[in-house]
Amino acid sequence: MERSKWAARLDKNQGIRLLMDDLGRVSGDSRATLLGGGNPAHIPAAEEIFHESFKNLEKDLSSLLGDYQAPIGNDSVREITADYLSPYFQTKLKKENIAFFNGSQNAFFYLLNLFSGKQEDGSVKKILLPIVPEYIGYADQAIEENTFVSNLPKVVSTGKDRFQYQMDKSNLSFDNAGCVLLSRPTNPTGNVVSLGDLDEIQTRANQKKIPVLIDLAYGNPFPNLLGEEDPVGFCDGRVLSLSFSKVGLPGVRLGIVIADEKTISLLSNFASVGNLAPGNLGLFLAKIFFENDTLPKLSQNILRPFYENKKQICLEVFEREFVKWGVEYSIHEPMGGFFLWIRFPRMNISNAKLYQLCKDKRVFFVSGHFFFPGLSEDFSHTKDCIRLTYCREEEELARGAKIIAEMVASHQAKPE
Repeated sequence: MERSKWAARLDKNQGIRLLMDDLGRVSGDSRATLLGGGNPAHIPAAEEIFHESFKNLEKDLSSLLGDYQAPIGNDSVREITADYLSPYFQTKLKKENIAFFNGSQNAFFYLLNLFSGKQEDGSVKKILLPIVPEYIGYADQAIEENTFVSNLPKVVSTGKDRFQYQMDKSNLSFDNAGCVLLSRPTNPTGNVVSLGDLDEIQTRANQKKIPVLIDLAYGNPFPNLLGEEDPVGFCDGRVLSLSFSKVGLPGVRLGIVIADEKTISLLSNFASVGNLAPGNLGLFLAKIFFENDTLPKLSQNILRPFYENKKQICLEVFEREFVKWGVEYSIHEPMGGFFLWIRFPRMNISNAKLYQLCKDKRVFFVSGHFFFPGLSEDFSHTKDCIRLTYCREEEELARGAKIIAEMVASHQAKPE
């Protein structure tokens, strides 16, 4: 059977498919240590709030189950959303600035193909990643090949066994870019690009008349896992995406895009062809959440303290095992989100091989080589870094830390 070049590319070993397959196949297996996926933690205090909100859906059950929405959500919920989000993004939003999708992953598929690839004038536009590593789910979303171009970061030591990626603006080229793309906090590292760097990128992008797409899946105003960094706002030339997943509702599959009216109109055309309409559950919950001011309060009072505690536990557990096994390591400063990005500079096997060895022991994480789409330069971090979540229970973290540390120690070059 003949197939398109895009289909052939998707048939290869995608990082996002491997991640989701691992999650689906071993979820519920008590023997498995699941440190790879982006599932949020099950937090009883948060789930109690969700339970109360779900009770309010019963009176609208007929519409919830029996009616289509418009391609990007009905006007009334878009209006409520615009009014509610306006103060959080320091601007006056209208319903024409709002679009709903079945998750932000769904939204970015449309956005990235809207602004990249072959243009009407015959030119080809790229997706510029101003700093890598970046989110694993972007890499295979562009329909055309070789669409991403990445800017190599600066690696800055921030203390013993700690480092941070910083944007190298001296080498940042906007040539042939159709859009700029980044997540904040950045998945996988937890990096939070400064507002100063964002403003500089925005200014240069505006000069080129290309949009800056910012994925706020872990950002403001919910779940707001930003650490001490200031939140990002909306402005001309900027496209923002929000998600219900990381507040604790990944199964709801709701993503929200905030953009200029023309972009929202184009997204509506995409959405009507691609999936007719967003699911009703997320839209109905959004209306309840925004009318009751639920999510920012949940983020501030429950989610941020919970994940901050989880992060500290995870750091202690892994660093204890690394010291015990004599593993040389360095951890990216976990400024936001809920992942650790760990580098093993003396490991003499690749991170992909380490993943396979640990998978054989029922320990799952994500190999770091998937997070550098479009990078042309040789960079050792593509081969010796891994991403793991700290959302799991301490016992599970400890089991994973022991096996990972043991494996790295047994495949570690001797110091010179």
